Amino acid sequence: MAALISIVENGLIGSSLSFPEPVEGICVVPDATFQALRQLAFDIDGADGLLTVQVQKKREVIRVRNYVGVLPLATGEQLEILPKTLADTNARLVLLTMLRHMPTSPFRQLDRGRTGAARLPLWDVFVSAFLDTVETLVQQGMQRAYVPVEANERFWKGTFQATRQQRENAQHAERLAVRYDALTADIPANRILKTTLRYLQRQPLCAANRQRLTQLVWAADDVPESPSIKEDWLAVRRMSRLFLRYESALRWAEALLAGQAFGVQKGQRASLSLLFPMERVFEAYVAHGIRTYWPDTDRVTVQESSAHLVDEHAGTPKFKLRPDIIIRQRERTIVMDTKWKQLTGHTVADARTGSTYGIDQADLYQLYAYGKKYGADELFLLYPANETFRKPLPVFDYDTTTRLHVVPFDPAKPLADEVEKLVRYALSS
Repeated sequence: MAALISIVENGLIGSSLSFPEPVEGICVVPDATFQALRQLAFDIDGADGLLTVQVQKKREVIRVRNYVGVLPLATGEQLEILPKTLADTNARLVLLTMLRHMPTSPFRQLDRGRTGAARLPLWDVFVSAFLDTVETLVQQGMQRAYVPVEANERFWKGTFQATRQQRENAQHAERLAVRYDALTADIPANRILKTTLRYLQRQPLCAANRQRLTQLVWAADDVPESPSIKEDWLAVRRMSRLFLRYESALRWAEALLAGQAFGVQKGQRASLSLLFPMERVFEAYVAHGIRTYWPDTDRVTVQESSAHLVDEHAGTPKFKLRPDIIIRQRERTIVMDTKWKQLTGHTVADARTGSTYGIDQADLYQLYAYGKKYGADELFLLYPANETFRKPLPVFDYDTTTRLHVVPFDPAKPLADEVEKLVRYALSS
């Protein structure tokens, strides 16, 4: 099985040639792996800084930023990037739990049994979830369709084709040129799944997944691999209603084959479809929790965009505002926004960036605009909890009526409990 390189987001990677001895805070990898990552950093430079090359003490290092998940490398290794969480939590389990609430992605099908398999690498968890969906299809019976077939048979079948008989069988009176409809499993959706299964056979997998994979390839023996994945995807999308029960399996296939990225959109040399921007993951996770567990959930709206920063310019409003969460109660309106950034629980002022506690000044301006445009007096910025940030910060008073609360939200704790804690704080503030 290929080597797994596991690192926490914003971590550093160095070459074994530059760092012959272990160095705290740097993940040392073989030089060939480092060079592959270095090249990848330039190849996908437009992907919002996924990998950046830096120099520390005259030695090059690569910083992993913004995204988490699995990145297969050309060397055969896999880079597993995990979110930074509290020291006493299982980062892989936290990520898998949060991914279940990502919209329009296959990870909504990650059941609680799979999120509990945190001892496995993320890659194997994803592959196992895909195999679950294919096993279900095999048990139900893979879909078949009638397709036209032109063949030379030894018996009459379907429609006889006289012209083709003269052209092809003039010297073979024992054969008949016929055209008929045949029921077959050789259809686009099945070909995509078979191609994905064959692709996974060439990838590193745990023993349990490899055994399941072998059984499924055998079960789909009468389905060929796709001669053109692009054309088969187009065909499936044209006939989407015919493949509703295939939806989950096809979403997984698309992600595993890197046919569609669920975060990064750049890059041709590596699969980026199993990488996710943590900002979006955290945002979707918190929004799901508040939409589900907040009292009077019908008063909660997510990603509302009814206001603009500029009401009128040359006859039209400009700069649409889209706060993550708005809660409209009888007596007040609350606006909440999530940020996946590491704060400190004590004051750290940075004159250059205007940062306090690690909060970007731009975030404070953004929340102030939300408050004024949506008529909200109570504003909340939710950041992930960490070792130094476990309690709400002192309240920021913009003015006599508008207040900002900066509150930790711990994704390692049960979602309902974190929302309940947030409700109690909001009601008491």
